[in-house]
Amino acid sequence: MSQFIKNNLTQLAVLAIFLVLLVVLKLVASDGLLEARKEFDRRNLYQFFEAVSFDNDLVLDTYLLSASAGIEKLSNLHLLNLDRDRLAYIARKDGQAVAVAVPAIADDGFNGKIDLLIAVDMFGRISAARVIEDINSDQIYGVVDVINSKWMREFTGNSMRDILRLSWQTITPENEYDQFVGASITPKSVANQIYDALVFYQSNRIELMRGSRENGEG
Repeated sequence: MSQFIKNNLTQLAVLAIFLVLLVVLKLVASDGLLEARKEFDRRNLYQFFEAVSFDNDLVLDTYLLSASAGIEKLSNLHLLNLDRDRLAYIARKDGQAVAVAVPAIADDGFNGKIDLLIAVDMFGRISAARVIEDINSDQIYGVVDVINSKWMREFTGNSMRDILRLSWQTITPENEYDQFVGASITPKSVANQIYDALVFYQSNRIELMRGSRENGEG
């Protein structure tokens, strides 16, 4: 075998090794990023449930809600007004579901929208309702970036029959709500969306409690 051929084979072998290393590094980086996103959500989800009320991993115990295609096992999915795939998060204690956090999007028809995550217990009471930062992404993980609002905390402990009262409460500048909502979103539109999310939850509570729908690794 000529030296020229040997040199070419050596160069090809080095190139092949280099390409393999690039692929491996990319996979490792991708896995690391995905784990970081999951850990981000895991930390933030703790504020939706009392720490002593669950003992499972909220990021791994989920139900995938698809915005692009109907899920035959779910009723009234349209009430969530989702514009991208999202996860519902199931909290369990000793293997039994105790609450589910359901995503939703409030929209008042004037190009204003706000991402919500509403945790509801097995009795239909709201454990927590929070505004989630709109990351403008199709990612499934790394999206639970909570924006604090005193007004949103008013929903805690309430059920469907209490929502109408909260929808007419005045939002003042002191509660920082106007920083992320803007003039086009009203308290009534947010309260109405939370009400719709509760209707969806009540319609699908048993199915959501099962969890374990295939999750996208987006």
